[in-house]
Amino acid sequence: MDLEKYYETDRVAEFIRVHCFTTVALQFPDYLLKDSKSVLMALRGAIPSPVKLYVMADTTYGSCCVDEVGAAHVNAECIVHYGHTCLSPTSTLPALFVFGKDSISAETCASSLLDYGMKSSKPILVLFGLEFAHAMPEIKEAVTCGGREQLSSEVVYADVLSSVVTPPETFSDVNHTLSTSECHQQEKVQNYRIGGLSWSLPIDRKMDDYLIFWIGSNNQAFANVVLTFNGCDIVRYDASEACLAFDLSEQKRILKRRYYLVEKVKEANMIGILVGTLGT
Repeated sequence: MDLEKYYETDRVAEFIRVHCFTTVALQFPDYLLKDSKSVLMALRGAIPSPVKLYVMADTTYGSCCVDEVGAAHVNAECIVHYGHTCLSPTSTLPALFVFGKDSISAETCASSLLDYGMKSSKPILVLFGLEFAHAMPEIKEAVTCGGREQLSSEVVYADVLSSVVTPPETFSDVNHTLSTSECHQQEKVQNYRIGGLSWSLPIDRKMDDYLIFWIGSNNQAFANVVLTFNGCDIVRYDASEACLAFDLSEQKRILKRRYYLVEKVKEANMIGILVGTLGT
């Protein structure tokens, strides 16, 4: 694996230099922690020596969220977040997201999508793990060149929300008033968001009308999609095996447990609600 390409060392160094940050927190999830020292050394060689870099390995909550509390311990001016993320907004610090760049054959993926799409009359919604965001333009092109016109229904692709998040200056930035054009636009479509992805569907269409084509691993991000859109037909393209995977038994087990817990909540006499934030 090309470490500097996978972790986008040049982009991270440029982000730090342009914004003149002097103290930066590097947040790694457990599964990428093994590479943290190498990434740290590569960044040290690409940015001015006065810049202080700190590795955060034990996040306050889930590793998908930006840990502003942990970064505050070293008075960090920004956070570089590596790996999968939910792209939740930050409250005090800017954050740069590095999703990683897992390898995938765009042609094989597109061929699988087209083959499966021709067997279904439903429109297709393409969702993906953020580690494959870099390959989506190539996959879209491969679908178009591979015979998109052979499909009888539409293909909708999700987009990544953003790779940079900055905290709002005031409440008005968060709860801004929509313009007339924005209001008219929202009347025509329904917007969806999950796991750092967003997409829009016609107002007369429901999610259950779509076949979800997931590009990525059988991980927590995929489980969230299965749980959230459990009324949809779902198929997963496994990039490591270059084939379709139809076994959703693990996700169905999680779904059954969720239903069980919902029933337990209905029977409870006392319910505790935990409200937490990664901000200060």
